[in-house]
Amino acid sequence: MTEKGIREEAKDFNLAVDVIMLAGTLLLQSGSETYRVEDTMIRIAHSQGIIDCNALAMPVAIFFSIENTNVSRMKRNLKTNYNIEKVCDVNQVSRQLVTGEISLQEAFDELNRLKVKELPYNNKQLIAAATLSAPFFSIMFGGNFYDALGAAIATFFGFAFSLYVDKYIRIPFVTAFAGAFVFGLLAHIWTRYSGFNSTDDLIIAGSVMPFVPGIALTNSVRDIMTNHINSGMSKLFESLLITLALGAGTSVALLIMK
Repeated sequence: MTEKGIREEAKDFNLAVDVIMLAGTLLLQSGSETYRVEDTMIRIAHSQGIIDCNALAMPVAIFFSIENTNVSRMKRNLKTNYNIEKVCDVNQVSRQLVTGEISLQEAFDELNRLKVKELPYNNKQLIAAATLSAPFFSIMFGGNFYDALGAAIATFFGFAFSLYVDKYIRIPFVTAFAGAFVFGLLAHIWTRYSGFNSTDDLIIAGSVMPFVPGIALTNSVRDIMTNHINSGMSKLFESLLITLALGAGTSVALLIMK
């Protein structure tokens, strides 16, 4: 093989590893399950002729190495935004690459485009979605119209305040506590002073549902079922801590109103 051929082969190899790491990173940052991250990385590697390789994903980092070589990569994950749309997009790119529909360079360019792609929703849309969904949860738990109306009002202010807190204190437990405190306080105020026939427990039951970490909890169970015990237990523990923060917030609001 000529020197030029060796350089081209090395370039393609480095590009393949870059695509593998970028795809895994995007999946991990978008809240994908651990087994999906590892499976995608391995499938891309096999499609590029890299057979003897290992991929390890954890909530805080991903690792990729090739056996009998000095090739080893690690990427630290400092943030996670649950974005199922981006997970689907990355999966689509990986499928097209594995089946040969797109080239390695095209896959790299598309993944870089997805990397800078903004979330498909803004804070105003999040607040609106939470406000609209909470009343129906309240009714589902047995509440009446006034319970649903109280849940909508409490959720609007509670969710907006939690997003404001998250802007400055990016700790999920703190933001959950702040939101729960506000909607818990408003639920008691609505029941006591509105004059309507409503129950604070049913208002709180509806308001808390948009805050429940459903995706994280589901992913933790799926990771545990696929034998990713460490990742699954860490996500499960995080979900339980957020749930505890929600309970603490509403309890503090109850103590104040008493």
